[in-house]
Amino acid sequence: MRFLRCVHAEFLAVSPRLTRTRVGLALLSLGISLMWLRTHGFDHLTIVLQAGALGSIVCAAGIAGQVGDSAALTTALTHPTSPLAIAAGRWLATALPALLLALLCTAAVGGTIGALAAGLCAAAAVGSCALALVLPLGNSAALTLFLFMATAGTVPPERLVDLAHPGVLRVTAASALELGPALWHYREIATGDVGAVAHAAAWTGLGILLASAWIARSRAC
Repeated sequence: MRFLRCVHAEFLAVSPRLTRTRVGLALLSLGISLMWLRTHGFDHLTIVLQAGALGSIVCAAGIAGQVGDSAALTTALTHPTSPLAIAAGRWLATALPALLLALLCTAAVGGTIGALAAGLCAAAAVGSCALALVLPLGNSAALTLFLFMATAGTVPPERLVDLAHPGVLRVTAASALELGPALWHYREIATGDVGAVAHAAAWTGLGILLASAWIARSRAC
């Protein structure tokens, strides 16, 4: 129970950034852009997946990627909490607004329950990965991940590898799509693929653990 209270306290400490910074406006702009893409041929499942994934990256940048975040972590760790509780609390603050955006987009495009489930899993997994990258590397990592997910995130890796001359960059991108949080794979959640759900759950847990390890290392330094 103490761990859960620490997670809740950390979540409450960072959640005001959604309303007092540009994070909320960025999420609104993202939602409007996705609705515009829907009118230009994007299918409803892609819209919901991108809402969850890109929304979580935006939140990770706004909540964990600020310049003064390292100092804030040092202050937080002087209180009776733990690196894992801080990481879990920040993941909640990263993922929940993206979950809400995915829900709103599902309703707006007339998506199915399966599509919503896929969007929720994408928000959880990509948000966790984004948090693990943004904490040590800053918002440049969030921008790179955002662009990657927006342009290649829904492309199956074999489509890149099968090119006549894929090159090192394309092979690297295909490997990232195969091993990392994969929107092309999470599409299968909409049809009840348990393996895709397990993949998202594994990345969610791994991202939180990596973020926790970095927070613990920051405390040691």
